[in-house]
Amino acid sequence: MEKMTFAVCTTSEGMATTAIAREYKVVIDADTEMGGKGMGPNPMETALSALAGCENITARIIAQEMEFDLQGIDFEMSAALDPQGIMGNPDIRTYFEKVEAKAVLKTTESDDRIQALKRAVEQRCPMYGMVKAANVEMISRWVKA
Repeated sequence: MEKMTFAVCTTSEGMATTAIAREYKVVIDADTEMGGKGMGPNPMETALSALAGCENITARIIAQEMEFDLQGIDFEMSAALDPQGIMGNPDIRTYFEKVEAKAVLKTTESDDRIQALKRAVEQRCPMYGMVKAANVEMISRWVKA
């Protein structure tokens, strides 16, 4: 199998960035308190959205392999970040310290099977792997709806 490649082109206006990925447009902006115009989610919210999207896709692929009855999966994500790092304190990292995720699955499967799916997703999801490799504390709970 060939390696997958990914590309985006961006333009910016003030703090807002418009990214074009294939034919899709995403607008990312700073919060108004940070000087943005609130034209879209901020970069960190976008990262959490990407993590949830990647876990969803990975879960769907693995569920099919496992013959797992996955009728739906919704995520609630939150993350902690100390803004002092962004403001220039070299002793504080500039990225998430902790990410908390709750996945709510629509399924007829047992809790054991749900946890097996969760473990497989955490091993194979590219976004999860990148965040985990950055030494971010990951707290993840998968439950049946």
